Amino acid sequence: MQPSERVAVVQTRKNNTLYYGSRKSDKLVRGYEKPEVGSYRVELEAHSGLLRRHGIFMLDDLVRLPEVLCPKHFQFVDVDWNHLGGYLAKKMGSRSDRVIAGARQRRGSILRLQRYLRRKGVFNTHRFLLPRAINKDVVQALKRWARGFDNEEP
Repeated sequence: MQPSERVAVVQTRKNNTLYYGSRKSDKLVRGYEKPEVGSYRVELEAHSGLLRRHGIFMLDDLVRLPEVLCPKHFQFVDVDWNHLGGYLAKKMGSRSDRVIAGARQRRGSILRLQRYLRRKGVFNTHRFLLPRAINKDVVQALKRWARGFDNEEP
């Protein structure tokens, strides 16, 4: 898949930083360029409401955080354009080309893409999203991070 085909969830953009969520929501995700290390940084804040709902009250409970977050709250995905195109062709016939073109124009934001598809009568849009292989690395990194709390001395 070409880089231009990747999809990002973007709620707001401020000073070249992408945000999803807010300080008052269960989570806040920030993404920004990190030139000092030559990479792109993604920060995830899990707020107290999310932690309480999943029974995470103490530092020892943080070992469960990777299972809480991934994949429900944090996941990298690509759009399965072939699956979506086939579905639209069956459902809409000749109109499907216009709808798929409109969907591709909105591929920069999953939320915009899904909202567009729902307006066009396509529901359960999550079935057209494919988890990326990097998700396994993210879960492993989260588990390594969480294990650090097992060995903490008071």
